[in-house]
Amino acid sequence: MTDVYRRTLSTPATVPAIERRTSARVDICVDVGFLCEACFYAGLTSDISEGGVFVASHVLLPLGTELALTFALPDGHEVTTAGVVRWVRDPNDQHGPDAPGMGIQFRALKATDLGIIREFIARREPIFFEA
Repeated sequence: MTDVYRRTLSTPATVPAIERRTSARVDICVDVGFLCEACFYAGLTSDISEGGVFVASHVLLPLGTELALTFALPDGHEVTTAGVVRWVRDPNDQHGPDAPGMGIQFRALKATDLGIIREFIARREPIFFEA
């Protein structure tokens, strides 16, 4: 993906980001692996919600890329699910201290995994509050 294309996918620094999340997200830093049709990558999460995770990475996949995602919560519970890239934060854009990476939406998350993620979120302080 070219740098010009990546920059058009992320929110420019001069335009305020619109908050579209429907659920609280909390800080988490765990290793995450993701596998798509032609790639395997590893990165770190920086936050999680019941809808998805942010993967901090300089390797950005195009919007809409479907992938398999695997990570373990701090209690050791491993989650493996399908995901799709919903947004990217390009390292070439100006985002202050925000790390480059991708917002990945969960697809087909198992009910048991969703329940465990919800319990994890309920025990942590949210980093986003509904207005």
